[in-house]
Amino acid sequence: MKNSNSLAAIIAIAMLGILVIMVGSIKKRPVITETEATANETALPETAAFNDQNEFGPEVTTIFVDGDKLVIGTDNGLYLMPLNHPKRIPPEPISPEKRELGSAMIDLNVILPIGNDRYAGGNGLYKLDSDYTATFAGYYPGETVNAVMEYGDGILVGTDKGLWFHCTDPTNETGCVDAFIKPGIIVTALAKDHDGLWVGTYGDGLLFFDGRNWQERYLRRDTFALAFVNALDYSYPNLWVGTDEGIFRYDGGKWSQLFVNDSSEVYAVTSIMTARAATYIGTEGGLLRYSDGCLETADDFMGMAITKLCATKKDLIVATRTNGIYTYNGKEEIVSPEQLTFQAMPDSTNKEVLAGTEEYYR
Repeated sequence: MKNSNSLAAIIAIAMLGILVIMVGSIKKRPVITETEATANETALPETAAFNDQNEFGPEVTTIFVDGDKLVIGTDNGLYLMPLNHPKRIPPEPISPEKRELGSAMIDLNVILPIGNDRYAGGNGLYKLDSDYTATFAGYYPGETVNAVMEYGDGILVGTDKGLWFHCTDPTNETGCVDAFIKPGIIVTALAKDHDGLWVGTYGDGLLFFDGRNWQERYLRRDTFALAFVNALDYSYPNLWVGTDEGIFRYDGGKWSQLFVNDSSEVYAVTSIMTARAATYIGTEGGLLRYSDGCLETADDFMGMAITKLCATKKDLIVATRTNGIYTYNGKEEIVSPEQLTFQAMPDSTNKEVLAGTEEYYR
């Protein structure tokens, strides 16, 4: 009887051990899912910040200095703020701009001024007036616009379906038709130099178009290093390329990868901007500065996810995803996260609820 009880205990322990191993292996097994590179307007961003009311607040996705205004694109709308606004304590909230197609203008990635028009790209491309108060037209419905650049008598529009040419200045009564220049790629960044056009993609590498032919540019030592491009910037004589695998520079003759203080650490690059004194590189983990052959960290911004860089006549402006918007010199806060008032996702354009109203705080 005693032996049978011991045997039963040994069997039970063995079964328990097998079960633990099975559960552990299930937890470690990766889940593979198929996704399409299209915008989901109802999905909440995985990295969205919570505000004091435990509700998702907007993430800053792009910024642009337009005269005396700071234009702020977020994942839930477009905001405007006077650059020379006097300091208020507590800071005044900024409400999203309203327009006829305002409910669709979310997940903004790029803002481009051309003459008296303004183009905002996100879930489609939208043509606005110079005051950002009226929407003239919307283009490329169902496509995510990641990059826009002035080109010839129109603009190049990079989406998750490919590269478009959009004519902004029709020369005859029939106008001109948008042309698909390079379909079947996810365009993430655009830049041009004196020789042609550079196109960064998600998964298809760095492409170059000389006006006649397309070719993929890559590093011989690592052909996949430029497979996923996040940012491009050209300032003679250098092309800057930002990827998840680090920072690369092409001087027209050779490629080089840049590291901070001769280390081997790489940074996932989100944005690049070249100014007179230096080249600034925004990453998921902070801000870097390249000058006089040396790449250094900007310590005031380390640990912050930088989404976009732009400049005024006096200073560089640094936008973080959820920590606010600052000047580079002195790290003066221009916009706090609390100022970007939350706008509930509307069921229609007639049911908008803006932060700062009594209804929002009930």
